[in-house]
Amino acid sequence: MVRTALAGGGITFELEETFRPYIDRGELITALDDYLPPFPGFFLYFPNRRNMAPKLRALIDHVRAYRTTLL
Repeated sequence: MVRTALAGGGITFELEETFRPYIDRGELITALDDYLPPFPGFFLYFPNRRNMAPKLRALIDHVRAYRTTLL
C-alpha cells in the first residue's frame, strides 16, 4: 500500500505511524482528517492471576515496556 501511494496509485488507509515518515518528508499528504477519529491504541485484557503463564507474563511486560517508550 505504501509503494502504491508513493507511486501515485491513489488513496490508501493505514495507521498513521506507518505513513508518518512519508508525511513528514512531504512524499504523502493526509486526506479526510476531519472524518477519522483519533486512535488511542490497542488494549490488552488478561486475567489477573498469581500463577500466570510465563509466555503471557513476557508478552504483558513487553507491551508495557513498548508503551512507555511511546509516551
